[in-house]
Amino acid sequence: MREVKGRRRWEIVPKMSVDEILKNAVRDPMIVLKIAKVLNYPLVNPSAISELAQSVEKFIVLATAVELNIFDSFKKPKSAKEVAKELYFDERITKKICNALVASGFLREVNGKYTLTKVSKIFLLSDSPFYQGNLIKLYKKTREERWNKLGEALRKGSLGFQRYHSVFDESFILAMAEGAVRWDLPRTVEIIRELPEFKKARKLLDLGGGHGLYALAFKEANPELDAYVFDLPQVIEVAKKFVGNRVKLIAGDFTKDEIGSGYDIIFASDVFYKPREELIQILRNVHASLSDDSMLITKHWHIDDLIEDSTAVFFDLMFAIFDEVDRVYSTPEFCDILESCRFEIVDIVDVGESYSPSKIVIAKRR
Repeated sequence: MREVKGRRRWEIVPKMSVDEILKNAVRDPMIVLKIAKVLNYPLVNPSAISELAQSVEKFIVLATAVELNIFDSFKKPKSAKEVAKELYFDERITKKICNALVASGFLREVNGKYTLTKVSKIFLLSDSPFYQGNLIKLYKKTREERWNKLGEALRKGSLGFQRYHSVFDESFILAMAEGAVRWDLPRTVEIIRELPEFKKARKLLDLGGGHGLYALAFKEANPELDAYVFDLPQVIEVAKKFVGNRVKLIAGDFTKDEIGSGYDIIFASDVFYKPREELIQILRNVHASLSDDSMLITKHWHIDDLIEDSTAVFFDLMFAIFDEVDRVYSTPEFCDILESCRFEIVDIVDVGESYSPSKIVIAKRR
């Protein structure tokens, strides 16, 4: 026992070691204050750091499972030994990966048998209409090819932007399609189909429409619509597999080629991440391609709040690794550019989720 001088009287308190303080902390929350004083440790929870580090590990496990088609093997409950034999994997590592997928919420384990969780059945089976595997593979590729160079860019500056048309291969287009159907496409179509201008529109262009799913959905929402997709020749070849002859396809480069004329609506989704001067030139071309009393509708990520739009913040940083010119705008910046190109802003609709902080900007041709 030792004497401690209090504010009003002398009191006797037990002398405790750090180990004893830690053991008593479970029973007495005030002990935490004593821990801080003894260890001189800040009363701040560091869990955000460890959770972020562990999220990297979880993604590596998920991406590996997708690349090696592990989820398809669990359409029926199986043991790790059965899957290892079926896929010619190491049995011991297979079991540990399965355990890690259980810990991440992608598998469930009962009596040594593993089965898919609901999220895995919907998004990770390769024959699901909502499959996200190509998108996950693209995330992994982006991290390996771009994010691993962040330190070099920080020391040297942007590493030099190369036009990456070659990235638009079939796997990239499939990844973009998977990302669209997960949330952006249904929510966007839900908003646009209610516009009076859309209901009476007869000619719509999906600019840089890639897979063509937006144009196809607009056509379904308005059967009187002639829907067009304009994109690079190699992209159009992939789009044919999605839309067949239900949507008209135009091959070209909208940064320099004519895109057609007489459109009632031009829709542009995630294609205007361009340097300001290049974007202005594209928008002037868009303006000239619209008919009178027509409309431009865009859907992009914008940075208006560093916390709420954190996905866009990292997207912007990814561009900066290789490019000295900013490509991701705040909503006010983007609207100012539109207005400078003779568009009038009609409405702005936030359709974003944390993983896709999209905003729809609706503008009329002046």
